[in-house]
Amino acid sequence: MVHIFFVISGFVLSLKSLQLVRKHNYEALHRTLSSSVFRRGFRLFLPTTASTFIIMIMIRLGWMGQPLPTLWEQLVDWKNGLWKITFSWQWDITQFLPYDVHLWTIPIEFSNSLLLFVTLVGVSRMKTYLRLLSVVGIMIYCLKCGHWAAFEFFGGMVLAEVGLIQEARRERAAAAAAVEDKEAASDTGAIGGGFNSWSSSVTTLVLKAFLLGNLIFALFVAGWPDQVNDITPGIAPLFRNTMEPYFTMGGDLVAFPWYALGAVQIVAALQQIKVLQNLFITPLAQYLADISYALYLCHGPVLDVFEHRWMPYVWALVGGRDEAGMWGRMVAWFIGLLTLGVPTIWASDVFWRTIDVKSVELSRWIESFCTQDD
Repeated sequence: MVHIFFVISGFVLSLKSLQLVRKHNYEALHRTLSSSVFRRGFRLFLPTTASTFIIMIMIRLGWMGQPLPTLWEQLVDWKNGLWKITFSWQWDITQFLPYDVHLWTIPIEFSNSLLLFVTLVGVSRMKTYLRLLSVVGIMIYCLKCGHWAAFEFFGGMVLAEVGLIQEARRERAAAAAAVEDKEAASDTGAIGGGFNSWSSSVTTLVLKAFLLGNLIFALFVAGWPDQVNDITPGIAPLFRNTMEPYFTMGGDLVAFPWYALGAVQIVAALQQIKVLQNLFITPLAQYLADISYALYLCHGPVLDVFEHRWMPYVWALVGGRDEAGMWGRMVAWFIGLLTLGVPTIWASDVFWRTIDVKSVELSRWIESFCTQDD
């Protein structure tokens, strides 16, 4: 999920800027990027400050973790932990952060967001095809250098540019079709138009088949196992052919270049295959999108509080954690998903309404207070 989220971040963070670039509206581009850079830290770190403070209180109450001897020591420890969370200049180094291990992605998100903004400035005045080639080249360079997160962010930027190119072509085609409708079509023109339409349909079908194949491969890679990946059917060949420096790094990082490639493939397929998009425009999907950041911040502490208290009963129901077979583990997983999902979604909704939304509003107010119009 993290890798897909980074691709989507690159897409969303670059989309408006690329729209302005294509309109050659560089004054508005400067304002947009200035605002994005100014508010990015507030957007990411205000909610994490609140979530880790709440976790610290829960530790003091004995709900989770091991409290320190005094409140002062706990506050100092929380301050030091918050410093580690906001320190973003190790780029995409994975690390176990205090108070919530899932926050390892947040400093990576911040540093690569700024890298994306800098790159947008650098390529903004380039011709479209040169801009695309340049960013693809930067993507390959980053992946080869071991910076998988930058590859994913720039992959999102490339997909955003491709989408804008396709949108412009559709607008030109619609305008041309409107002109042709006003003219009397000759027999030759009708035949030619029919052939062009058939050729376009075949090309679209081949492209969608290719993207669907990529999607299936990427979803398979997304199931990369935590253990015995060197002998797992289908995964073992990928493991043996992992590019450097990831293979030498070892551990979880062996899978990261494959995750990065798969994440771009998944988002590309969803961007191009319209029928797949129907899954993500339902009210439920849109609601989950609204609370997604809050859900990411809340799922860890909620599970820390309830999982070890509830799941032993679930495992006992299926015969024990070690004794349960594949189907028993699947049943336990579904029961855990349904029962623990309720408090997780509820806590995320409350956090979203009371903290996440207010953080966005506060960051905008701070920006309006600090900036001046010409």
